[in-house]
Amino acid sequence: MFDSLKHWFESMNEGGKLFDRPDDEMLHSSLASVLYHVISADAHVIGKEKHMFEAILKKQFELNDEQIEHLYQAAKTSASDLHSDLHTINLHLKQIPLVRMNFMQQIIQLADIDGLNKENLDIFYETLHEIFPEVKDLKGDDSL
Repeated sequence: MFDSLKHWFESMNEGGKLFDRPDDEMLHSSLASVLYHVISADAHVIGKEKHMFEAILKKQFELNDEQIEHLYQAAKTSASDLHSDLHTINLHLKQIPLVRMNFMQQIIQLADIDGLNKENLDIFYETLHEIFPEVKDLKGDDSL
């Protein structure tokens, strides 16, 4: 029991960085793309959303403002597939449930800045199913 508590406390300390290899450019692009999908789901991006987009990238990858702006512009003009980007993120996301929940919390906080709408929730559920695929089968209900 004490080992599990110790592991839980250690994993809390690792919560600041979500990813195993935060220096991977493909991961940077994929996360920027997913974040942009979230903030642009309602067809307009407000300043608070862009600020949180930047804050998440800065915290996770320690990028400078120029690098973050480059990722923002690339995500803005990208036609990348959300599901592919989520798959890339999931491959690099730490395999610690608390860290994965932290990632989901960041997505929902970002989605809620300008008020949740159906598009934001669709992205949230797609993200949830990619990060926690077992949720789909929780009650044998695929309608989540």
